[in-house]
Amino acid sequence: MTPFNDSFRAATAHVTTLVCVLFGLFHLYTAGWGSLGAMDQRVVHITFVLVLVFLNKPIRTGVEGAWRLLDVLLALAALAVGGYLYLYSEDIAFRLGIASTADLAAGAGLVLMLLEATRRVLGWPLPFIAGIAILYGFFGDKLPGILTHSGFGVDRLISHLSLTTEGIFTVPLGVSATVVVIFIIFATFLNATGAGQYFIDLVMSYFGRSRGAPAKAAVVGSAMMGTLNGSVIANVMGTGAFTIPLMKRSGYRSVVAGAVEACTSTGGQIMPPIMGAAAFIIAEFLRVPYLEVIKAAIIPAVLFYVALFIYVHLEAARSGLKGLPEDEIREYRERRRGKHYQLIPLFALVAMMAFLNWSPTRSAFFAILITLAIGFIRKNGRLTFTRLIDMFRQAGMTMLEVVTACATAGIIIGILSLTGFGLQLSSILTGLAGGNLMILLVLTMIVSLVLGMGLTTTACYVILAVLVAPALIKMGIDPMAAHLFVFYYGMYSFITPPVSLGAFAAAGISGSSPMATGYMAWKIALPGFILPFMFISFPAMLMKGSWPQILHVTTTGLAGVFFLSTAIVGYLRRDLNLLERGAMIAAGVLLIHGGVVTDVIGIVLGGVTALNCYLRTPHTSDKTDTLAAMVPADAPRSRSDT
Repeated sequence: MTPFNDSFRAATAHVTTLVCVLFGLFHLYTAGWGSLGAMDQRVVHITFVLVLVFLNKPIRTGVEGAWRLLDVLLALAALAVGGYLYLYSEDIAFRLGIASTADLAAGAGLVLMLLEATRRVLGWPLPFIAGIAILYGFFGDKLPGILTHSGFGVDRLISHLSLTTEGIFTVPLGVSATVVVIFIIFATFLNATGAGQYFIDLVMSYFGRSRGAPAKAAVVGSAMMGTLNGSVIANVMGTGAFTIPLMKRSGYRSVVAGAVEACTSTGGQIMPPIMGAAAFIIAEFLRVPYLEVIKAAIIPAVLFYVALFIYVHLEAARSGLKGLPEDEIREYRERRRGKHYQLIPLFALVAMMAFLNWSPTRSAFFAILITLAIGFIRKNGRLTFTRLIDMFRQAGMTMLEVVTACATAGIIIGILSLTGFGLQLSSILTGLAGGNLMILLVLTMIVSLVLGMGLTTTACYVILAVLVAPALIKMGIDPMAAHLFVFYYGMYSFITPPVSLGAFAAAGISGSSPMATGYMAWKIALPGFILPFMFISFPAMLMKGSWPQILHVTTTGLAGVFFLSTAIVGYLRRDLNLLERGAMIAAGVLLIHGGVVTDVIGIVLGGVTALNCYLRTPHTSDKTDTLAAMVPADAPRSRSDT
């Protein structure tokens, strides 16, 4: 390594830190004292991100020397383009779409730099799709049949994509620039002050004695952290680095340990109260309060994690795994003792949104202030100025994936709105379904899973919300249910082979085969794959309806996921035979399908099968029954236990 490369890296690190601090302070200021105009806010937002990408993501791994100087030039070019669009935004708007040569040069530069930045951060899939969309805008007049449109010139495309709020600067980037960024800062600060470790310690101290405790800690801990960071890969690498080795040490097979973490990290994006970035975009698309999205997501998220919890418990029971040693549990208990204040910012955030009716941005801003106050006031592990700078740097780097995805998805949205192809695709899907809702749902599921492979959940949802969700709404489906349907299956692509990126990341930690881990994760999450069909048929699962209806669908849903998870494991106090597994699957499907008759049949079929397993299987000392194994480690023991 040459002295030049050493000096360059050091200089880049210092500049990156400065940019991240300015990035964070800008968004804290606009969150606390009011954002700029829509275009100005979004321009500053994406300019910060482009500069950070070019400074920290080389054109390819391992390049040095002159190539890194090119990256500096690109960062300066991004700063120049962003500065131009910010300074002349009023003039550009005043010209009413008649762009000058300088406008077009800045717009073209923005589009090209955004595509390159997205490639560096997210790989080829999303820029490739955006590139195809741009070519479609140019050459659509030469295509046959329903694909054809009048065609658009270079000036019109550049203006539409980069000089208005209809392309790059449309809804996803707007939400990213005002809401998502402030929540990512909050999540980063909360985790950096010890909340992530506290979540794990809390779960392990309560469930440590039960069999499969590390897997249960992964389920609960990843749900808590996944809802904050909204990134499957980041969640896998963060909590998985701790939970996967612990699961393996307790007796879980490598492939199961990796698959469990992949499932729980993926599900974090549907877990309220934050749900990552996509939840805010759903609220913006539907023009509903953010709390409406949270309310709708609660029951499906709980059912998803109940299914995972049942799976890891029964898998541990089948393998004869034990709980953690008492001294290890005591260590977790001692480490989290007196740290309940870690949860104050999270509870305050929910209270401000739910009871004070504050906006998500304002609520997150004050939750950040509470987090910082706790960090500086507490005696042990008190925040320092250096740590605060590092937190800003981490938050800024975390934003790269979300912002590039939202902005590049805006290119696709802009082309679809300009050409009208989005409406045509909805008509195509509806026509292929022949008016049959179930066929349309299956087609939508397939499209969502395929399109989600290789994309971030946010980018996938944005594209599906424009392309596919309108077809479901046209068939009479509730808009919230339609958007959550495509969001769920876009998310499930992270654990669906052959391109299950969440499972691949987990396999890198567990040491198992990536494809085997992907298949195992898909199998474990199967009950969750059925949930979107359930809330399409029964909106009460999305808190739409009377309380008796909501209670009914929740109860039957819990029973359904229990029977399905039991069938997937193939164990309930003993190994199930083929007939018993078939009965459990049938019972689960009948209960998830809903309806009084099917519910009664499902309860009877699943209940009789489960009862038969319990009554005809002798209790053994090495296989604790389900209820006993679920007793928290902090629960008082009876005299006989001692």
